[in-house]
Order: sequence, then C-alpha cells, then structure tokens
Amino acid sequence: MRLRLDAKGCDTRLNVMAVKDFIKNKKNSWIMLIFVIIAIACIWAFIYAGMITKSFKNKLLDNTYANKEANIESLLVTETKDGEKLWELFADKGSYSDNNNIVFLEGIIGNFYDGEVVKASFKADRGTYNSVKKNIVLYDNVLIVYTDATNISADRIIYEGKGKDIEALGNIRIEKPNEAIIYGNKAILKGDFSDFHIEGRTKTQFYM
Repeated sequence: MRLRLDAKGCDTRLNVMAVKDFIKNKKNSWIMLIFVIIAIACIWAFIYAGMITKSFKNKLLDNTYANKEANIESLLVTETKDGEKLWELFADKGSYSDNNNIVFLEGIIGNFYDGEVVKASFKADRGTYNSVKKNIVLYDNVLIVYTDATNISADRIIYEGKGKDIEALGNIRIEKPNEAIIYGNKAILKGDFSDFHIEGRTKTQFYM
C-alpha cells in the first residue's frame, strides 16, 4: 500500500512538473514570437527608411528640385563697375529664381548714375532684372526723368548697360518743358542721357 501511494505521489509530482515545463515553454514561445515580430518590424523600418532616403536624394539631384526661389520685401539692387555706381533701384517687392537668373520686381524707383552724379531717375509699377545679362526691363506706367526735367513715359523701357542706348517701346510720350511734347511708338534714348530720337510715325505739340 505504501509503495502504491509513493508511486501515485511520484506520478503526481511528474505531472505537475510536466505542466510547469509546458507553461514555461509556452511562455518562452510567446516571448520568442514577440521578439521575432519586433525584429521583423525593425528590419522593415530600416529598409523603408533607406528607400525614402534614396528617393529623397534622387529628387535633390533632379533638376526640378534644383531651382531655388526667394520672395523678398523692400529690395535694393545696385550695380557697380570698378567701384563706380552705374545704377540703383528700390522695389517694394521682389522674387528671384535661379532657374532663369531673373529678379521680378514691383513698385520700382531708381536712378542712373554717371560717377556720383544722378543723370536720370525712373519709376515703374513692375520690371525685371537679369543678374547675368545685367539688364533692366521696366513696364507698366514707366517714367524716366532727366536732370533738365525732360520726362519720357512708355509701356516698356529696356536698359542693356552703361553707355548702351536705351529702348522705349509703346505709347511714347516725351515732354521737354516749355518746348514740346512728342508722341510715338518707339524711341531710342542715348546711353549718356544727352539726347533721344523717335522712330516711325510721330506727333509733336509745341508750346506757344
């Protein structure tokens, strides 16, 4: 009887140990499974991050992302040569893109210089400045005033650089105070602002 009881007690202890081992193994299996899932998620995140980084680098190398733009309030632009100021302009607003090297300007006033002397002043509602060609195009309510009070209005005025003739286009009106008012469609202004001439059909009104 005692031997039988011992055998049953032994069997009971073995069964309890087996259950504990099963539970322990099951718990270890779940821990291992969770670890594997976490490891897979980390690996995928690493791969995905690499794909995003590669895509971003490709976009940076793409020309469509190479163009830089800037919008500026209260912009002052000045051009000098050999320490001599050629012209300067102030604009209420400006925007620049290195795609075409052009600054788009609004609300413009400025001066053309000969040394330290202002030879003419100008204003326009809008205009552009090419930072490579160094030329200025003024349009919309353009007006140039010489030091002798001669004033020239036009739809568009193109300045190509110091010493070069300035081209005025569209609805030209040139007023020489106490002398005459001249109308035309195209005028060429001397680069030193000493004289001008009208091309094509003109109309002149003299002061009496």
